[in-house]
Amino acid sequence: MKILVDENMPYARELFSRLGEVKAVPGRPIPVEELNHADALMVRSVTKVNESLLSGTPINFVVLLRQAPIMWMRHG
Repeated sequence: MKILVDENMPYARELFSRLGEVKAVPGRPIPVEELNHADALMVRSVTKVNESLLSGTPINFVVLLRQAPIMWMRHG
């Protein structure tokens, strides 16, 4: 299974690599050519996902994640 994830989702590659090949892509806009070669799509709530985006693609599973309080970096 090929999974596209928003490049701004922390730890997405590490978390979902057990399920298949994970590729990080820009979430706004999502490169349409990438959708043509993927089975699943994981995006943040800022990404518009609708019929016109997915029409004609093999995508059969979409996960929409809302913002979570995950610390991206820790300094100090």
